[in-house]
Amino acid sequence: MRVSQRLYHARMIPPRPDPPSPPRQLTDPPPDIPPGAQGAPDIQIASARLRDLPAIAALQRRAFPPPLAYTLSTLVVLWALPWVRLLAARRNGQILGVVIGDRVVEGGRVINLAVDPVVQRQGVGTALLHAVERTLPGGDMTLMVQSGNSAARSLYRSVGYEDAAENPNYYGPGRPGVRMRKRRG
Repeated sequence: MRVSQRLYHARMIPPRPDPPSPPRQLTDPPPDIPPGAQGAPDIQIASARLRDLPAIAALQRRAFPPPLAYTLSTLVVLWALPWVRLLAARRNGQILGVVIGDRVVEGGRVINLAVDPVVQRQGVGTALLHAVERTLPGGDMTLMVQSGNSAARSLYRSVGYEDAAENPNYYGPGRPGVRMRKRRG
């Protein structure tokens, strides 16, 4: 029995059509984003499927140190939540990156952005950020980033995010995080 069948059978998560049936509002997974729509011509961005989650968990382990990488169980929970957007960037079927976003009071929030280290600085992260922003319209966008992660902070600044506040222990004792905000409309 496949993982998805076991999960549905055990009713651990509600069945979710793949692809979802339109029309819906915020709970709709986004439509596929055309290749090249955001500067990376050979990638496709679409909602992650349940069967993608093991590959996304492996990507998380390559992109982040162990305490920051999302586990498969965390990804399953996030995937099942109707207000969460979990988008995957693919090239020739291979998952290159993932972005997780959700709706908060002030607008949208990027919970996690992970790009495979072998394809970083090739437009995948930028394309994923633009894609999740389009699926969470209205209000400002926010995210948290490690204060010492200059590459990520540079990426976020390049697409319009600005430093908003610092939390000295966000990632653990003595490991500060910076809240960044992108003002929209």
